Amino acid sequence: MSTHRASTSGSGGFRAVGQKPPVPYQRAAPDAAPPATVGEQATRAGWAPAGRPSPAHTPPRGQRLPAAGDGRALTVLRIVAYVLTSLASLLFIALVVYGYLVVQDAVDTFPRIFPAGG
Repeated sequence: MSTHRASTSGSGGFRAVGQKPPVPYQRAAPDAAPPATVGEQATRAGWAPAGRPSPAHTPPRGQRLPAAGDGRALTVLRIVAYVLTSLASLLFIALVVYGYLVVQDAVDTFPRIFPAGG
């Protein structure tokens, strides 16, 4: 198998290129401890995290943090969502029980279609 690529003539074409020599493994100094985290590796390589103008949890200028209470509208919305979710769960359970009863009634009504022990 050849280590050279095909060559084409003309400007901008390919030319024969041999294999590049492998890059030697960069070993750390024997007395240096290996970095424990990716952040330490990045710091040793000269990378640093970008500075932040303010902490991430503070709101932008001109806005204030919400009060300790959620407010009446949000409380009402939460209660309505809870009640509707509970009703939907009860309706699903009722439909499953009703479906089971309908199937059992069909099995009792049509024993030739649904043989026993099947």
